[in-house]
Amino acid sequence: MTDPFDRRPEPEIIPPGVPLRQRSGVWMHSERDGVRRIYVKQIGPLGTALLTIGIGAVAGVALLFLLGTAIIGLAAIGVLTIVGIIAGLLRGPPRPLR
Repeated sequence: MTDPFDRRPEPEIIPPGVPLRQRSGVWMHSERDGVRRIYVKQIGPLGTALLTIGIGAVAGVALLFLLGTAIIGLAAIGVLTIVGIIAGLLRGPPRPLR
């Protein structure tokens, strides 16, 4: 006995000249007879512009975050350097090793 769910999916072949089915939305999902299909619609010019603006905004926020951490790191290095200089001055002149 064969299991009906053990079949491989077969690609849908659309002959040349036959118009494609028009659907709204970018991602379409349909399930018929146990077969799942995902359709992808091409993004238009407005969607491309919005996607570009969104990627630019995320990149800008990431750049600000990296610059902020670099500035905080440089400030921490400066503070540690000043603390080391003050500690060296308070310690007094260097003593010879015995």
